[in-house]
Amino acid sequence: MQHYKNNSYLILLTFLCMIIFGFIENIKGTVIPPIREQFNVTYGSIGIMLLVSSLGYLGTTLVGGFAGDKFGQKKVLIFGFLLTILACISFIFTKSFIAVVILFFLVNAGFGCFEVTVNSLGAQIFVRNSAVMMNLMHLFYGLGSSAGPKYAGWILIRDIPWQYTYFYSLILIVSVFIFLCFSSFPQRKLEDSRNKASFKDLISSKKIWLFVGVLGFCEVIELGTGNWLVNFLQQVRGMDAGNSSFYLTLFFITFTIGRLVGGYLAEKLGYVQIIFYFTIITIVLFIGGLILDNKFAFLFSLMGFFVSIMFPTVMAIIMKEFTVGTSSVMGFIITVSGSVNMVSNWVVGKTNDYLGVFTGFSSLAVYTGLILVFLTLLDRKLTFNKPGIIRQN
Repeated sequence: MQHYKNNSYLILLTFLCMIIFGFIENIKGTVIPPIREQFNVTYGSIGIMLLVSSLGYLGTTLVGGFAGDKFGQKKVLIFGFLLTILACISFIFTKSFIAVVILFFLVNAGFGCFEVTVNSLGAQIFVRNSAVMMNLMHLFYGLGSSAGPKYAGWILIRDIPWQYTYFYSLILIVSVFIFLCFSSFPQRKLEDSRNKASFKDLISSKKIWLFVGVLGFCEVIELGTGNWLVNFLQQVRGMDAGNSSFYLTLFFITFTIGRLVGGYLAEKLGYVQIIFYFTIITIVLFIGGLILDNKFAFLFSLMGFFVSIMFPTVMAIIMKEFTVGTSSVMGFIITVSGSVNMVSNWVVGKTNDYLGVFTGFSSLAVYTGLILVFLTLLDRKLTFNKPGIIRQN
């Protein structure tokens, strides 16, 4: 307890950063319809916007760790805040769709700095009960994600231009940025050479690529729902901005609850099993929401509970499976799985254009089913002492 008391300001900083990350990231799904309307662009163009946004995120997560070692974690995080602040100010001056795409690239590049720095910082300061504390930290992402869509919907139903959803959020961002500037970060120890995996070993490992498949499609259903649910409810179900954003907010509320209790459930049921069973439940809820009328739109929202556990539990499996070279392995898997999510969201956008919004959104069920395929294959290769679906230790 004394350790956490001594680092209380850094713990608070990590929690606040995760709130901002979730809050700003998940405004995007609510503002996609007005962006399309203002600039008269296709869903394919929106898919390209999401792809470019992901490139910004992946680029900074890829180099952020190296930059943190060279320049310090605090400088990388400050750089991320400055990118985000610059983009949120610039949104109100946008006159073209290309400018919007560039600004989303900058926002997500900033979030890449958040991701790599905050998780690295958490690994340093959460030396006791680390699993519980890391899950708690990601819980705050869920809190921010729950508030973001509702806040954006509140802005839009008052006929305020969508750009101001980002501009007004500067109150929160700048406040935390000031707190960051006056914070002191711990000195980071150089990583032992034994704890690094070679790039050749990573790309030649079938197990690594199966992890990429599992984690990538876990991200697709989580972020794809955040990106496309509001658009689906408005374009196919005829809901207004307020009601459609409510269901996305409810998705992130159940998501947050899942993050709160998910770690305990994973320990009780088994890491691999809980991902397998929760994926099946997610598919059932998703299909139910598709084929039933608006009274059952809450089924999409309930998915949040079952989706929430996937990402952190896969991370836990990686930590159990790779006791040497964990940082290198996790960095590679997170970056490449992000590419899977990036391409898949672009494909959803193109599907919306060519086959309709219902078909495009429905395709998320297929991507979710691929989690089961990759997880079953991965389960056969895992060696850590946890019972699996097929392999029983």
